[in-house]
Amino acid sequence: MDDERSEGSAWSGSEVDGDDWMEQVRGFGELEEVPDSDSDYEYRILPTLTVEAPPENPEPSDPHEQTFDPNLPMQHAYLGNDLTILHGRTLLDEDEVAHWMPLLPQIDVVLVPGQTLPLSVFHLPTIQMINRVLEGNRIFATVCMLRQNTLSDYTYADVGTTAEIYEVQEGGNNHSMRIKAIGRQRFKLLEAKEQSGGRLPTARIKILPEISLSNPMAEMSFTGLNRYWSKTSNESETVKKIRKLRSNVSAISAIPSWVYDQYDVDRLVKRMLCVLSSHKAVSQIPTDPVELSFWVARSLPLPDSKRLIPLRMNCAIQRLRWELSTLEEFSHLCCRHCYQTIANHGDVFSMSAEGLQGTYCNLYGYVYETITIYKATGLQLQNVPPSTNASWFPGYAWTVAACSRCRKHMGWKFTAVEPEVKPREFWGLCRRSLTTKKVGSFKLQC
Repeated sequence: MDDERSEGSAWSGSEVDGDDWMEQVRGFGELEEVPDSDSDYEYRILPTLTVEAPPENPEPSDPHEQTFDPNLPMQHAYLGNDLTILHGRTLLDEDEVAHWMPLLPQIDVVLVPGQTLPLSVFHLPTIQMINRVLEGNRIFATVCMLRQNTLSDYTYADVGTTAEIYEVQEGGNNHSMRIKAIGRQRFKLLEAKEQSGGRLPTARIKILPEISLSNPMAEMSFTGLNRYWSKTSNESETVKKIRKLRSNVSAISAIPSWVYDQYDVDRLVKRMLCVLSSHKAVSQIPTDPVELSFWVARSLPLPDSKRLIPLRMNCAIQRLRWELSTLEEFSHLCCRHCYQTIANHGDVFSMSAEGLQGTYCNLYGYVYETITIYKATGLQLQNVPPSTNASWFPGYAWTVAACSRCRKHMGWKFTAVEPEVKPREFWGLCRRSLTTKKVGSFKLQC
């Protein structure tokens, strides 16, 4: 998506000295920066044409019908077809052992385990770091860069995720490199050591453990009843059996059964799947508690500070409870700069098998966490013909979209160019450009 030079490149340019590398990683190198009192920078996208969100050519068929292959965005074909698949996987020891590894800071990206991180790299020190990593275990550390206000400097988040490279451009040169990595393990950042000569920092990290809690009621029951807590192939019989056991065990406990129910992992998973059924996911949502908790974490349209919260939690039960509580806050999606309402949470849907949100990069290296929604308001389109160049969604053309009030870049409108592809149009909005506005709360009916 090369017309999006207004967003700059996370790694544009060639070698930089130590003072300039942060400017490169920020990705604003080719922006016309216009400071204002309310936000960091103003992105000028002119000329613009105000448009309404409803489809220009409404169709009598279901507007939510999808024929698009959700596996296509996960392939990141815009990076090219000359990437080599790397096999094998490395897991680092948890908890007690500290590891030193290269650190790749990210602006506006919070990597979650299981999330894909595509990179198109032009920054020479980053290319050198990746080449060193490829000679070893193919793992590097990523953390989000945080800023408290518009005047403060960036600081490293206290937690991050290791990324493992699984595809790399074969025969890459010293000027650019394209890779695909995937988030693996959460870690606590113990120390970040800056390097001289514009090189990337290194980090001392501790892998955070993934704790699985046993059923507390099973621990309280008689040993001879343990076999009755196990699941059977008949789900309805299992539910009845465990419900009866809960009733019997709670009779000898000082804590009522409804308290235990709030921390029952099977109930939490079932409740979360019920909630997600309204968001029209096009792929199979995981049912494993750990995988599901991370799937939801990378799909919620939250600011960086809140997105880091589930990364600090070492148990799927904690994460699922927090995520369900967050979903109970019925919110609108708004422009982060002027708080104009853009969309409702109910309009969020999945165009990718990876989830409700995907991570993509443009040809200049800038990385976007993008949320797909059916309809939006308060947006302006750049007054140029839609382009299919390097489209993240094959079969769709894209047009840059900005907030109609403050003119800040919000994302893109995608329009189908093939007659059989549905939906005919949708919006891809940057998570970094959005915030949520609470308009009330509701009790999840699940």
